[in-house]
Amino acid sequence: MNDGPGLDEYEHLFGRSSVEVLLGDKGISKLIEPHVQIALSRRLAATPTTSRFFVKHHKRFLQALLDYIMVSPNLKKRNASWRIWHPLDDPKCWDMPNLRDALVTASDHFPVKLDIDV
Repeated sequence: MNDGPGLDEYEHLFGRSSVEVLLGDKGISKLIEPHVQIALSRRLAATPTTSRFFVKHHKRFLQALLDYIMVSPNLKKRNASWRIWHPLDDPKCWDMPNLRDALVTASDHFPVKLDIDV
């Protein structure tokens, strides 16, 4: 999915983003993704990001949360552990220059990983 709360003009039609639709309504959880839950709970504070784009007319980078791994509540119970491989936000990525440079060079999106017991 390449969407996020507050990023889509169609939200005006549906009242929320596709991400919010998949997460569920008013305490009734459909899918779980902790990074989105952080972003939705902090409208005016720092949130996790999975992408970094250069905006030419502002001459600066914009970061956004656009990539997700959503799971059912039953899968989350299997010791689910999410990680965004964002070299500028993840100290372990930053400390490995080859990995850091590869992640910044490869794409304007950073990988999202989910470890789960199967």
